[in-house]
Amino acid sequence: MLHPQPRAFLQYAYEQHFAMPAFNVCNLEMVKAVVEAAIIEKAPVIVQTYPGDLEHAGFGSGLGPLPEIIKFVAAEAPVPVFLHLDHGPSFEFDLRCLKAGYNSVMYDGHELPLDELIAETAAVARAAHAYNAAIESELGTFGGHQGSQEFTNPADVKAIFERGHIDMLAVSVGSEHGHASRLKLDLLREIAEQAKGPLVVHGGSGVHEDDARAAIQLGVVKINIGNALSRAWAQGSREALEAGEDHYGILKQAQKRVREVAQHRLRLFGAAGRA
Repeated sequence: MLHPQPRAFLQYAYEQHFAMPAFNVCNLEMVKAVVEAAIIEKAPVIVQTYPGDLEHAGFGSGLGPLPEIIKFVAAEAPVPVFLHLDHGPSFEFDLRCLKAGYNSVMYDGHELPLDELIAETAAVARAAHAYNAAIESELGTFGGHQGSQEFTNPADVKAIFERGHIDMLAVSVGSEHGHASRLKLDLLREIAEQAKGPLVVHGGSGVHEDDARAAIQLGVVKINIGNALSRAWAQGSREALEAGEDHYGILKQAQKRVREVAQHRLRLFGAAGRA
């Protein structure tokens, strides 16, 4: 099921010091794999879509079938599932996702000056909260499609929580989209002291496991996992192709490898058994 109270559950995770992996998915088999993993581990799970994947899966100007696939699979699941928009590019796009039933949305205004970012974030927050949904904002950048990495300034954190009315904040403390990384835990600790609220780490596929555990104790409740799923999907597909499997066998093996990765992350982040 899609959880009816995402904001309250984020606060629960924050208070209980566990994090939910937020899995970037782009097809039915990935959705099924991560939800199956959550069921096996009796864990809550965040299933998230990136705008590029929505565009790839759809036709025309709509959001396409991917959110509906996630909602359909979630409806059959006996564990809490959260549908999240990753890197929402604008108020208008975030609003479309909220109207489509997303539990939470990210507003990515990293190119804006701080005051403008806070104002835009607050507008998205008002809309999200009206839909009983949560909002994630971002300070700093994580490399990859965002270009160079820019670390979060702790001095800006309190303002975006208080004036942006956010439920969680993505912070740049060393993780990087698509790369192995070590976190700057002293910087994260300084940010956490200012935030006093839920934090998010992007580029989580490459974060050292010891750092992930430490980050969760400092208030991180959501860690994005994308690249690890893509690699698992490719590995499973390659294994099945080399074994001469038909398309059903290929999809089954790819789904199995994705599920294994998802189960490991659910256990690592302390989400297992929290459903």
